[in-house]
Amino acid sequence: MSILDGVQRVLALYAEGAAELSFTDVAQRLSMPKSTASRLLNQMQHYGMLDQDAASRRYRPGQLLSQAVRAGLAATPLDDACRKVLARLSADSGLTAYLSTLNQRETVVLQRLNGSHPVQVLSPPGSRRAASGTAMGRALLSRLSQAEFDALYGADPAQSLPMEGKDCPATVGELAQRVAQTRADHYGVAIDQAMPGIGAVAAAVRDPSSGELRGLCLSFVSFQVDAARVAALRDALTQQVAELGRELNDPYWLD
Repeated sequence: MSILDGVQRVLALYAEGAAELSFTDVAQRLSMPKSTASRLLNQMQHYGMLDQDAASRRYRPGQLLSQAVRAGLAATPLDDACRKVLARLSADSGLTAYLSTLNQRETVVLQRLNGSHPVQVLSPPGSRRAASGTAMGRALLSRLSQAEFDALYGADPAQSLPMEGKDCPATVGELAQRVAQTRADHYGVAIDQAMPGIGAVAAAVRDPSSGELRGLCLSFVSFQVDAARVAALRDALTQQVAELGRELNDPYWLD
């Protein structure tokens, strides 16, 4: 394994949502000797890619990576408009709010607002997840044309998908049905699916002038929220996103 292979594999762990990692964590999750993991993490720290907590000795993304992420995810006017909507939703609900986009078959977190009652499992900006297994992902996919969807997943409905969690689509056909329902509803809901114990409601806008696609969602601890609360969150989200869509002249929200 080259040094770049090792760096890529470690960074992928953070991209999946890990906030801090010990060399033992890295060794176990990447199936590498502890001595190799220790050397790799030390080198990444030396070059500014990781920082090490003096007390816990665990590693977290360093300042250099944070600067690179901020540069790569520089906010656009659409992002600024979305953030205002998220700020209102998070303030009103107390929940964690996310702004994401779509990159191939994955969602990428652009911004996160923790809210006054954030969930314990937080995905930092830059985190990626399979779009098929989340409310955010299916909301974003629902805004694609059929040709765009087929370019990502193919046109064979029997083609299997990686199993992301309980009740997640297992085939392209099942995903297409979920996406079609999300498109008709103008929102997506996922509870205890790709992330056990976590639920989310999501909707998406697309700027007709630039084609930029953004998803907005509220995330919550599933056992703390009953069906009536989910419905209220869904209605609040879709109302706010619909207003934003009309401001953008997004045809999807003008009907």
